[in-house]
Amino acid sequence: MGAPGQAVAAGRAEAVLEAIGEVLGCTATLSSDLDANLSAFERDHCLDPRIQPAFTARSLLQMVQAMPAEVIHEIEEPLGMAAAVARSKDRLLLIGPYTHHAMYPETVPELVRAQALPRSHAELYRLYRTRYPIVDAEYIYRGAAAALRATGGRDALGALRQVSALGGSIAPGSDDAPQSATFDVIAERYRLEQAFMDAVADGSTSEALETLERLSTIPSTITYLTTPFLGTTILRIMARVAAQRGGVPGVTIDAISQEYAQRLHRVGHSADPRRSASFNSQMVSAFCRAVRRHRRLGYPPTVRQAHDEIELHLSSPVSTSALAASIGVSESTLTRRFKEATGMSVTQYVAERRCSRAARLLATTSRSVRDIAAFVGYEDANYFVKVFRKAYGTTPTEYRARRAT
Repeated sequence: MGAPGQAVAAGRAEAVLEAIGEVLGCTATLSSDLDANLSAFERDHCLDPRIQPAFTARSLLQMVQAMPAEVIHEIEEPLGMAAAVARSKDRLLLIGPYTHHAMYPETVPELVRAQALPRSHAELYRLYRTRYPIVDAEYIYRGAAAALRATGGRDALGALRQVSALGGSIAPGSDDAPQSATFDVIAERYRLEQAFMDAVADGSTSEALETLERLSTIPSTITYLTTPFLGTTILRIMARVAAQRGGVPGVTIDAISQEYAQRLHRVGHSADPRRSASFNSQMVSAFCRAVRRHRRLGYPPTVRQAHDEIELHLSSPVSTSALAASIGVSESTLTRRFKEATGMSVTQYVAERRCSRAARLLATTSRSVRDIAAFVGYEDANYFVKVFRKAYGTTPTEYRARRAT
């Protein structure tokens, strides 16, 4: 085949692999560099070589070199994960990992017992397992067969040849985590998830999206946000619960949730991380707007305007007189109507909102108290400490220390 024909074939194969990835939700690669391809697979998808040797580059290479060409093999290993491999000419097709089975509450403890894993691995395994899609073997076979045809090869067997990998347990009694930093990272993830839900419950779009951005930087060994469809689904559930905490009626939450669940089918399997991130941002923003709308629902127009101005300029100096002037009413009118609607004076409301934002920053960042004070609108850090103590019954430093324990 000449150069133009080879280019067309390569383009066709690339399109098929991309389609497999989007439809099945798992990685599909085709490479003539076996060592690099299998090393990348181990690096990205092997939980730990000590408990998942079937997913190491060395084991996979031994199998690939021994297996017949153009026969699609599916490797199932003891942790419940699988991958499909096939050789076509000098190239290796690799699809996965994926799993065939849902993970129920009893799955992890049963597997820990069956494989004699240390209990410290249970949470790590649970987080690892949820990164990957549940895919029926028939769809894996069809995808692999289509990829072989796109490369000019064929499916020599007409079915999956299934291979069960045996072994893979750590010796009983070893109770050390496979990576010393892993559980610190897990703790950070849970802390950021709580901060995210707090922000949505508060209707703070900017803080929710900022926290979501930080969540997306958690190492890929445990994050779900990099997993197509699954990450957005989990995020939608978290936002629903948070919006309910924020007081949004169930019927409103359900309407937003249904809209984005339906839209998710169009973008949920996208291989483009920017597209997924944009979709997530839109969804989270919708829930935050619902919280803000609900809070303002019973307020008269004057108070709604004042509320919006305060939220928009919370970090800047806020006075009742300047606020009244910006919305076109007298100071006395605003003072009376704001108190009637919210039960607080403008000054009290501003202090409450600033302290709420500061509390979240104390719990989720390492910024100094002085920096946080300035960020939420208090140039005098000592005065900020006084206001915060009145709101929370403790100093900012003590509050941070308690949330860290």
